[in-house]
Amino acid sequence: MNEGRVQEKKPDEIYCPSCAKPIKKDAVVCPNCGVQVKELKVSAEAKAMTPEEELEEGRKQLGGVKVLYWFVIVVLALYLIIMIPLTIASPHLMEGTYTAGNIAQSIMVLIFVFGIGMAIYIIPLVGIIKRKSFSVPYTRVLLIITMIGGFPIGTIIGATLWKRINHPLAKKYLNYGT
Repeated sequence: MNEGRVQEKKPDEIYCPSCAKPIKKDAVVCPNCGVQVKELKVSAEAKAMTPEEELEEGRKQLGGVKVLYWFVIVVLALYLIIMIPLTIASPHLMEGTYTAGNIAQSIMVLIFVFGIGMAIYIIPLVGIIKRKSFSVPYTRVLLIITMIGGFPIGTIIGATLWKRINHPLAKKYLNYGT
């Protein structure tokens, strides 16, 4: 008896292509006949990734952190290479006030200071390359130091890399928290 009656559709409804009955616009399957009305959209993050794809994505997330570390290490090494000749040349500039012992001592101090600076960045870089979990907190500390450095570029770089080091797949890649 109700079959012959025409149903009016509301503004938030559409007609099912199979049974021609009104259904909600956001419905994926018709509740009356079970026909799929439209395709269910799944976000890219919700799609299942294989373990290999997860590790590859985690490695990609850490690429920027590795680039920053290599950049700092190279800059410190270049600065050290530039400072040693200047230290050797400084006695000539200071009209012979330095002795050979003072020059050697200055070079040793330079190597020690810049060596420590390079080691601070080499340790987490090796940790990332070898997929060690200690590199996550170590990198966080270095990024905080980078952001406090007093220049805007350091803050922008630090904030971007902070998101990358905290990415769930990056943590999984580094075996952090597992």
